[in-house]
Amino acid sequence: MGFEPTPRDGGWAVLRGLACAALMSTLPLAASAEVDEAQLGELMDVMLFDEVVGVLAQEGQGMAEDFADAGYGVPKSAWKDMLVRLYDPEVMSKAFHDELAEALEGCDLPEMVAFFSTDLGGRIARLELETRKAMSDEAAQAAAGQAWAELDPETDRARLIEDYVQVNDLVEMNVVGAMNSDIAYYSGLWSEGFDVEDGVTDGDLLNEIWASEPEVRADVSEWVYGFSTLAYEPLSDDEFEAYIDFARTEAGQDLNRALFASFDAVYEHLSRGLGAGTAMLMQKYEGEQL
Repeated sequence: MGFEPTPRDGGWAVLRGLACAALMSTLPLAASAEVDEAQLGELMDVMLFDEVVGVLAQEGQGMAEDFADAGYGVPKSAWKDMLVRLYDPEVMSKAFHDELAEALEGCDLPEMVAFFSTDLGGRIARLELETRKAMSDEAAQAAAGQAWAELDPETDRARLIEDYVQVNDLVEMNVVGAMNSDIAYYSGLWSEGFDVEDGVTDGDLLNEIWASEPEVRADVSEWVYGFSTLAYEPLSDDEFEAYIDFARTEAGQDLNRALFASFDAVYEHLSRGLGAGTAMLMQKYEGEQL
């Protein structure tokens, strides 16, 4: 359903990608809303939510090497300690649970559970999870993007992928989330006294962030279409269309909206915390300016 944020590579993306880890213990969790806890728990179970969060946590803990290689003057051990301590899958699952509880208030959870409890729904959940694992590898990401690029746009499969992306608004929703995460990250940096170059204002930096929107959109589009090409390849066209039909229902739209809302809320909090944590570590170790 497009609920997993699209990763980006290189430069600032390394820092933003750590957002799920930073200062997780201080993340303000949303109060549980009036949803049926048993139904919400069942929904998260059939969608393999804990396994998805486990993948995200594993990725976050594995980013210490990339962060250290960026050469900001902070020892790898410091980044690793932060990630292992803060990229806690249990705490992350709790955060996502509470955000989902709020976002799904008043929605038809039984219909959502019913779809993902079918053989097809269960297969889809597993395919999405395994594809997310596979695309943690840059080579796999590139191969998936190439597979989409080589797909004849006149084929039924290409039409179905396009329908799936459009029905769930996957590109736009991911772009908005990425840009908000960027802004939150810089906000965290500034909150801990991170020095910017002389003459550069907050407005200048915000303008620079928004100037990157076309690049963000291109990266997101490549990832989304590549993921969709790879993940749903084992499905027949009829099965894929049935999934898209569910996504068009009120329950499907509510679920997609709630998933994006929950991930965006958690990532925005964590991006801000990551910015603050980055500033503190660099001040502690007198690291290089970013």
